[in-house]
Amino acid sequence: MDRSRFADLIRAHHRGLVAYATTLVKSESAGRDLVQDSCVAAWRSLDKFDVSRDFSTWMRGIVRNKWREHCRRHSREVHLDEDELSRLEHVFQPAADDNGLFARLAECRSKLPEAMAETVRLVYDEGRTSDEAAELMNASAAALRKRLERARDALRECMSREA
Repeated sequence: MDRSRFADLIRAHHRGLVAYATTLVKSESAGRDLVQDSCVAAWRSLDKFDVSRDFSTWMRGIVRNKWREHCRRHSREVHLDEDELSRLEHVFQPAADDNGLFARLAECRSKLPEAMAETVRLVYDEGRTSDEAAELMNASAAALRKRLERARDALRECMSREA
């Protein structure tokens, strides 16, 4: 696999990998760091990748291994047991109808009030910090974080109804 193809695959799977890693470490910034470390490790091990296998599954395995390294370095943090890890793997496993999931999420996002939708867009789509997003929206960082929490709750509820 060449560098261009690898970059295309990483771009295509980046959001899902960050979501997976963030779920594991319970921190978006630590999740992004895990994904970045995983991408470097994947690039270095690219010759070991079996092209007949699913790239996303391979990358999640690397993220999971990087997470285990992270847990060893941060042993005071709460760890997930193997059952929880397997459940998460199932949740993030690409399904035959992966587009259906994202279509449902897009539909649920379209139902959010404008301020919540803008908050979600700034933080998740553009990757801005809560302080940056708060400044752009002329709100306090605390108010923006509360709005984001409410938006996530609304999306979670909508997705569970749509499932």
